[in-house]
Amino acid sequence: MTAKAGRGWILLGAALLALMGCAEAPPLPAERPETPHLAAPGRPAQEVALERALGDFYGVPYKAGGCTPDGVDCSGFIQALYQQAGVKLPRTVAEQFHAGRPVPAPKELRFGDVVFFNRYCQSRGREVFLAGLVNPAWADEVCHNGLYLGEGRFVHASPRGVQVSRLDSEVWRKSYMGARRFLSLPPDGRAVTFYKLKEGEE
Repeated sequence: MTAKAGRGWILLGAALLALMGCAEAPPLPAERPETPHLAAPGRPAQEVALERALGDFYGVPYKAGGCTPDGVDCSGFIQALYQQAGVKLPRTVAEQFHAGRPVPAPKELRFGDVVFFNRYCQSRGREVFLAGLVNPAWADEVCHNGLYLGEGRFVHASPRGVQVSRLDSEVWRKSYMGARRFLSLPPDGRAVTFYKLKEGEE
């Protein structure tokens, strides 16, 4: 075998080893979202605690009856967030809807307010709003909630897991029932800023 041929086999062998190494390498862990920005000094302790709790729960899978980072449903998610902020909330969506202070209008929403939706939200993507195929009683039945972040966004536990959506999306705009306030915030009502979070597709 010539020296040139020998070098060729060596290079080929090195390339095969490199490919084998790539194939057997474990996948990189999914990048976890960063916690919300907590830059402003002197902020209310409950507000800061609520933001930190959000960082722990973003992306958590949906689990009926769940209220831990292993899995949550919508009201369990809200209850768990507020528990870490030192605020005790009832467990179910309906109970939470009748607690706290009502927020008069969507334009007055602040970070930490809990937004509520009727059962129409479960009919998304089926064009039932115009077809009139749903039970009219659904309009008065609260069945879902989430935490308002600011700038028209809210975070909630959906069947896809904990994610961010927009209030002005058709399904949420049409099923919106109101909001309740459980935190005493400064008059400016700062909006929380998430980094590396993508809004839901709804």
